[in-house]
Amino acid sequence: MEEKKVYSYSIKIQIALALVFAFCNLGFHYLNMFNPVPLYADTLFTITAAFFGPLCGCITAFLFHTLCTIVHSFPYTTLYWTVCSLTLVLIIRLYIKKRPVLEIFDMVFLVLISALAMSFEGACVFTIIHITHAYTEDSQVRLMYALLSKSLPVFFAALLPRVPVNILDKAISIPLGYFCFIGVKKIIELFKKSRFDF
Repeated sequence: MEEKKVYSYSIKIQIALALVFAFCNLGFHYLNMFNPVPLYADTLFTITAAFFGPLCGCITAFLFHTLCTIVHSFPYTTLYWTVCSLTLVLIIRLYIKKRPVLEIFDMVFLVLISALAMSFEGACVFTIIHITHAYTEDSQVRLMYALLSKSLPVFFAALLPRVPVNILDKAISIPLGYFCFIGVKKIIELFKKSRFDF
C-alpha cells in the first residue's frame, strides 16, 4: 500500500513538473531532428510525467505537441499526434494501478503494449490526415513508408514501419522514463526533507 503513494502527487507539483517535462521533450525532439537513426525520442519525459500522475502526463503530452507546432512552425495537423502521447499516459497509469513497482517483465510488457497501441494509432492518425490534408510522411519511418506505399494501402504502409520503430523507441524510453521518475522523485523527497530540517 505504501508503494502506491509514490504515484500520488499534488496538482501543484504535477503542473510544475509537466511544464519542465514538456520543454525537456522538446529538447530531445529538436536533437532528434538531426538524427538519422529511426527513433522518435519525443516521449521520454511524457513517460516520466505519467508516473507522477495523470494530470502531469496529460499536460506534458499536450504542451509538448503545442510547443512543437509553435517553435518549429509545424502545421496544426501536428496536434493530431497528441492522441498517441495521451494513450501512452493512459497505458502507464492503468498498468501501475495493478503493478506500482516495475520489474523487467513489466518493462517488457509495457514496451510491447505501448508500441503496438501507438503504432496502430499512429497509422490511423496518419491515414486520416493524409486523406484530409494531403499530409506526407516526414517522421523517421518516411523511407520505409515510401517503399511500402507503392504496393500497400496507406494504412498498412504507415503501420508496418511504425511497429519496429516504436518497439525500439519504447524499449529505450520506457526504462529511461521510469528511472528519470525515480531520480526526480528522490530529489523532491530530499527537497521536502530539507525544508523541515531548518
